[in-house]
Amino acid sequence: MTMTLAHAFKVLEQQTSDDPALAEAVLFLAGDPDGPTDPFSRPGEGVAGAARLVNARRLAERREAGAAAALDTGQVVDLVRSISDRKGVDRRRRRGQLLGWRSGSRTLHPDWQFDVRRGDTRPGLPAVLEALAEVVADPEAADALMRAPREDLDGRSLADLLAAGRVETVVRLVHAAAEQS
Repeated sequence: MTMTLAHAFKVLEQQTSDDPALAEAVLFLAGDPDGPTDPFSRPGEGVAGAARLVNARRLAERREAGAAAALDTGQVVDLVRSISDRKGVDRRRRRGQLLGWRSGSRTLHPDWQFDVRRGDTRPGLPAVLEALAEVVADPEAADALMRAPREDLDGRSLADLLAAGRVETVVRLVHAAAEQS
């Protein structure tokens, strides 16, 4: 997708109207067209504070989206026919056969791991989780990587590819993500 400058301004205008902290950071950057003389210098407190607010908001939104699209341990027990109790879910997670993270008193497991029709995890999930573990230490970040829409996949995500059975492609793209960072 090629974004025109006009479209970029329109998106920026919309996002900054919804987020005063982002607007403050953008105005600061726009006020100095030549940029800082030392790109590694610390930004002013106003910009740093605005950036912290923007990051905190984005992190909260990511967490909310991840939690909304996740199953708690009891739901996993109900869904996966081969798991009979919560300890079975915990064992699979410790062995790297399920992705999950603590959220308050619950453990959440991203829904893209499961095939509801089969009553099981998706075929190839262990290979994908192994690749994710090599690339990302945080399970929530791994979930975000799997869910993120990608331009090179016409807006689909790695989770969409996994659901379509394209395990090798998912593993390759997860490894490629490590090389890009």
